[in-house]
Amino acid sequence: MTRRLALAVLALVALAWAWTLLVPYDVVADVDPARAEMGPSAAHWLGTDHLGRDVAKRLVQASRAFALPGLGAALTAGVLGLAFGTAAGWLGGTVEQGVRLGFTVVGAVPRLILVLLAATIVGDDPAVLAVATGLVCAPEVGAAVAARLGDLRRAEFVLALRAHGVSDGRILAFHLLWVNARGVVARQVLTAFGWYVGLETTLSYLGGFGVQEPEPSWGNMIAFSFGRPDGNLSAWLPPVVAVWSVVLACTWLAEDLGRREAADG
Repeated sequence: MTRRLALAVLALVALAWAWTLLVPYDVVADVDPARAEMGPSAAHWLGTDHLGRDVAKRLVQASRAFALPGLGAALTAGVLGLAFGTAAGWLGGTVEQGVRLGFTVVGAVPRLILVLLAATIVGDDPAVLAVATGLVCAPEVGAAVAARLGDLRRAEFVLALRAHGVSDGRILAFHLLWVNARGVVARQVLTAFGWYVGLETTLSYLGGFGVQEPEPSWGNMIAFSFGRPDGNLSAWLPPVVAVWSVVLACTWLAEDLGRREAADG
């Protein structure tokens, strides 16, 4: 049940992002003080904020702030983690020690600090945040892959495959990485995507980094409307629920993959 619900949430995010590519949204034209702080209605499904902007439209448009960059972060973490984790787990020895030392050095510094440092030096463009997030999440992906390969590289079925003439390249690529490690990578990649959503929301909420007004982000939508004495509940509650739902969906799917691996193993 939770798996289906999580997939439905991520499917809605994908649809929202696709909608933003097809339907233009003018952040200036949407401002209309005459309709400020309106409640939900047929014309404005989630009401309006105190500038009269349609909350539902901005909620959908805000998916652009994290959908593609989040995928970029997850892909970066997956590719780097898989590459270094494979080298460590398959080759072992000095290579494994060196890779694990690198993972330890990167992991010793809090992720948020490293991402903020990158944003300060290079800039807070979404592409920079995506790459920085991928870099700080890669050690967890790599450590998981290395541990899995380390357990399997001397397994009896690997020795049997070699005895039957199967090349090391096919054993590694198909029998170990694809058959036995893809769940590990998928789980960590989902976690990286969820972490990016939380990161982008946090930075946009705090201001200074991330997406800035008037462009919508779930974080700046919350910051813009939350706590106003005359504020409209529907102006900030939907983005709160949206953030919580996406991060929880990623967590649920990652846990589901972990349970399936444990059952299969």
